[in-house]
Amino acid sequence: MLKMVFAQFIFLVIFISQFYDNAECISFFHFTQDPPPVRDIALMSRYIVHHSDWATLSYMGNQSFMDGMPMGRVYSISDGTINNSSGVPYIMASPMDLSFQDVVKTKNCSLVLSLAQSDYCKKKSYDPEDPRCAQLTLTGKFVKLDKDDPEWNVAKTALWTRHPVMRKWNILVPGHHWQFAKVNIEHITLIDTFGGRKYPTIAEYFKATPTFNYWPKLRHSVITVKKNVIIDEEFIN
Repeated sequence: MLKMVFAQFIFLVIFISQFYDNAECISFFHFTQDPPPVRDIALMSRYIVHHSDWATLSYMGNQSFMDGMPMGRVYSISDGTINNSSGVPYIMASPMDLSFQDVVKTKNCSLVLSLAQSDYCKKKSYDPEDPRCAQLTLTGKFVKLDKDDPEWNVAKTALWTRHPVMRKWNILVPGHHWQFAKVNIEHITLIDTFGGRKYPTIAEYFKATPTFNYWPKLRHSVITVKKNVIIDEEFIN
């Protein structure tokens, strides 16, 4: 009986995905594969970027009360739809945000990402500072994307399919003039095990190709189908 229910469940998911033409799934499916081997530093870096929902953007402050001081702010990020990784971290932010104002002016910045935000490190009992709980720093230039830039729509799709609530921001608070941006990566620093830092090259990083394995997680859910996205809204009994 359980096998039959599970088979029907899988069929429903596949049917919905096909019927709605490349529908993306946000939390209905979950990544199951562990990070790649530590020897593959480029692939590890791509894995961390694609599996991260957020990162800390570091930059130099420009406001009068923090001029020249190191600053940081957490932003939601995405490097592509859930089954497509570009390696380019995209951000959606408002020009009213003081951090956005600063980093647009100085341009030099770093993104710090960590597997600590996933359940991998918890399952392994790794402290976030443990080198085996891999962390990545992407250093480069902050680039604001203009609406006539072809990459503008790439960023929009990447972020709005991974963070569907952002659609509401654009509608409910249009006065914030939301904009898309990216970090143009110039240098990569990885710590994924003991022995110090590793430095994959930019060419190696973009050549690496992450794999995607998904398994459904059974639970009480309400599934909302929208254009290009299936939003799985959990609720508690």
